[in-house]
Amino acid sequence: MSIQRFNCFVVSCDICRAIFDEAGDHVIHFDTELEAINYVSDYGWAITETGSPICNRCAIAMLCQRDDHAFSDWIPCYCRGRIPDHALFGCGLFRYCRRDGCEHLETSTLAHLPTTDEPSIGC
Repeated sequence: MSIQRFNCFVVSCDICRAIFDEAGDHVIHFDTELEAINYVSDYGWAITETGSPICNRCAIAMLCQRDDHAFSDWIPCYCRGRIPDHALFGCGLFRYCRRDGCEHLETSTLAHLPTTDEPSIGC
């Protein structure tokens, strides 16, 4: 048996420093930087203009921060008071970001929903 030293590349997110791990059980090693970048790109990681890798989660967060969330319509809560605060104060409405990987959620009540101004009737 011999022990050998190999030089290899691993990819980590430039924002959160998460290391690329496609299956969740081991770090993937690459022979070249180009091979690493191409591989992680195929798995949804973003590559910035400067060549920095960004993981899926951070890429979604950057997209939502830049372009705002892709919100669903407002949905009435259907917990029927099973959430403790809802049992005390009543259920409200919620909406969520529809982008895969974004976990942003907003809640509101009918009294606090933003409304649009009705068009004025000219004389």
